[in-house]
Amino acid sequence: MNQNNKYKFTFTVTGLFLIPFLILSMHFVRGEAEIRRNDTLRYLELRTLTGAGIISDVLSLNYNLSRAAGTGASAGTAALKTRLAGLVRENPFIYSELSLLGPSGGELARYAADRSVKTRLSYSGSPSLAEARRTLAPAGAVEYGEYTPPALVLAEPLLKNGAPAYYLAGRLSLAYLGEIVRMMGRNSYGNLGLVDMGGQVIADSMSASIMRPGLKAPAEVMKLLALASARELQNFSSEVYFRGRTYLVSVSNVAGSGWWIYEVMDAADLPARKVSYRAWRVILAGVALMFIFGVVALKLARYWLGGDGAEEAGR
Repeated sequence: MNQNNKYKFTFTVTGLFLIPFLILSMHFVRGEAEIRRNDTLRYLELRTLTGAGIISDVLSLNYNLSRAAGTGASAGTAALKTRLAGLVRENPFIYSELSLLGPSGGELARYAADRSVKTRLSYSGSPSLAEARRTLAPAGAVEYGEYTPPALVLAEPLLKNGAPAYYLAGRLSLAYLGEIVRMMGRNSYGNLGLVDMGGQVIADSMSASIMRPGLKAPAEVMKLLALASARELQNFSSEVYFRGRTYLVSVSNVAGSGWWIYEVMDAADLPARKVSYRAWRVILAGVALMFIFGVVALKLARYWLGGDGAEEAGR
């Protein structure tokens, strides 16, 4: 066999094997990346669902005034005053200020953790109390201070025979809740945070909400929150395309509130080096096998088609 033809035959056969293999490998790499993205989205969803459950439990345990007071309207004014004063004294880091209001909204008592600070908020005229009186259910709003942690201004009716006998109101610091959020976000590949019903960040793992109180959640998170609300979903995970970049975002509603836990990360930051290395190792091994197949095909062709015998006869 002519020496040039031998090389042509080897490279032709190798190419016939190699081209479809490389096409399949390209789909394999892309498919593997898509699987990694989907797996990461499921992981983010699990984290936000777990985080929303934790925040819901903390709110129920520490930020439910009637439950914290441990007594109903039938206990009377004196017992309620004693209990509210005890709550402020026992846990001043959460209960910054508590107030007991009558059925008409008039203030009966007020207890502050720091008595040196003159309070300016009138609970009797607060929007939270107006909402609680209208719905006969707890109502509140997050207050963002420039130099203080966010606080929950809350009003909650105590019913007696179906009518409000008292209202519990107060300013509850969310600093404790913020620490929980930052602890949950320590192992985040992106940013994990808690937003109120208006999309303002209460706390986040990057502490951006501390530097800029009341800042809005990232645009990609707001986009997913709008979709989840429109579809009436309690949790939602998806890829979000924004300004030429792809983000992986998951949001989960905190049960019993209008708050949401979110986690967002740039798809380019996927921790996939080990997986990609294994994929490329398989592809390179396949390319090497294609060249081996080309050499083996040449040997078999010379043996089965009598290439060596023809060369001997020519000599």
